Amino acid sequence: MIYGKVFMRFTRSLGLIAVFLGSVGTAPMAQEKLATTTTVSEVVTVPLAAAVSANNNVQRVFVGRLEPLRVVDLAFQISGQILELPVSAGEGLKKGELIASLDKADFELALARAQASFDLATSEFKRSEELANRGAASEARLDAAKAQLVQSEVSLREAERRLAQTRIEAPFDALVGRIFAEAYSNTTPAAAIVRLQDVSEMRVYISLPEEVAALARTRAKDLSITATFPAASGYNAELILREFVTEADPVAQTYVVEFAIAGELDPRLLPGMTANVTAGLEASGGTSSVVIPVTAIDTTSAPEPRVWIFDESSGTVRPRTVRLGLPSENTIVVLNGLTAGQSVVSGGWWKLTDGMKIRPEKL
Repeated sequence: MIYGKVFMRFTRSLGLIAVFLGSVGTAPMAQEKLATTTTVSEVVTVPLAAAVSANNNVQRVFVGRLEPLRVVDLAFQISGQILELPVSAGEGLKKGELIASLDKADFELALARAQASFDLATSEFKRSEELANRGAASEARLDAAKAQLVQSEVSLREAERRLAQTRIEAPFDALVGRIFAEAYSNTTPAAAIVRLQDVSEMRVYISLPEEVAALARTRAKDLSITATFPAASGYNAELILREFVTEADPVAQTYVVEFAIAGELDPRLLPGMTANVTAGLEASGGTSSVVIPVTAIDTTSAPEPRVWIFDESSGTVRPRTVRLGLPSENTIVVLNGLTAGQSVVSGGWWKLTDGMKIRPEKL
């Protein structure tokens, strides 16, 4: 019985030793397998896209609206009856030309009264001054005469100003956009008489999506902007950036940009007409631009965008900084940094590191 128990214990010890030796023998094999798995997992499968040639000047077209440099509603500063209103809507005016005038009879009478009061106050002041110099009049009388003279002078200037306000003249070369009153009707202060449009410089307003607005904001010199007008066939105008509204439309997420028409203005153009605005960015140094998917742009590399280029011979990828042009739907133009035919990673670039081997995704 004792020998049986000893034999059983010896057998169990041999089993434990065998298990231990087995585990020691298989450890290197397990490590080798794990290393192989890790190596294989480093080969990332990503989609590729080829850079396609594009024109050097890739363009986008937007619809804009033609507006004058400024629009002003003119009104009389005083009440009265309109006697003259010689202008008509659509008429061109030169600076200083008469637009409207009031009946000025009452204002002329008021001016005459103010002039008489001023003349009397002037005489009284001179008389008081002479008497004061001789000691025949008090200083108080002289001071009163002087105050009366000042008050009468102010009244005279007010009367002259009111008489001048019976006329409205063109403050600048303008186009009469609209007339709000009629001749012989009565008017009150601040009631608009005419609307003037300053057409010395015409402006084109367009709404740009945020990606194009960013280019217009930071690279205005590289941006080529031209406009055509359905109402003026054959007329092409070069546009110059004037103002940039930095507050986006809360619904459309667009930015209003204001351009001025350079050069001579076509006489057929009128405020409110439609403009077809063409925007383009040209590649520098005569390099041809290419088109790639928008998804190929590595957005983690701000402020300079980059793409990941696939080297077919080594099966590896490397990042490269590029210069972007205008986007269009699901593609974007690369002005510099890529050549036609090169393969770029079009998705999953956040998984990549410089020199990493990849496996192109089969379509």
